[in-house]
Amino acid sequence: MGKPFLIRNLRFRIICHSLNPEPTQAAITVTPEQTRSPGRPRCENAHQALLNAAQDLLREVPLSGITSASLAKRAGVSKATLYRWWPSKEAILLEGYFEGLKVTCGAPETEDAMVDLREHIRQAYHAMAGPDGVIFASLIADGHAHPEMRKALNDELNSPRCEDVEHLLKRAVAAGQLRSDLDVPLVVDQIFGPLFSRLMTGQPVEEDLGERVFEMLLQGLLPTR
Repeated sequence: MGKPFLIRNLRFRIICHSLNPEPTQAAITVTPEQTRSPGRPRCENAHQALLNAAQDLLREVPLSGITSASLAKRAGVSKATLYRWWPSKEAILLEGYFEGLKVTCGAPETEDAMVDLREHIRQAYHAMAGPDGVIFASLIADGHAHPEMRKALNDELNSPRCEDVEHLLKRAVAAGQLRSDLDVPLVVDQIFGPLFSRLMTGQPVEEDLGERVFEMLLQGLLPTR
């Protein structure tokens, strides 16, 4: 079995056990630097235009209706330019999506890990209660049917930039704010499980759901006195 399919924040992690990918030669990554030709200069304007196009189309068009041609047309570049930096349509869509989330989410770090943890959870639930959550659910669903999307999602969601909540939990343990025997990956799954259960079943994400989950879990996470 492969590594569980996780997202560790918004930056965060979710488990989706049904998306354990098998290694495949067709697998892609979402890191354009690994795919463009050595020595070829990057045109930052075109690169950003393509990321913006990916973000816009994900909000306007069903995932199945987005093509490489429509991405290139929206960005005002050629398809050849797109494939200079990304190996596939799925790769650019994922990078565009997660770049957008970096703008939407991410609380500044303070000296109190528990304060930071609460704020990260609040922001994650708030962001995913809107269009970003609908888009993410569609990306997961597409990953069930398409190995390229599944592998790219797994790579992105297990990347270091998606580990903020796990980092905050470990900080809180080190500071004596949480139990020393904390199963951190399991707690991350418990934090975001209710959110993604609602996303994948089309249920509404209540405004205070993140706060309620945090308060409920906190009772079992505090140190034993």
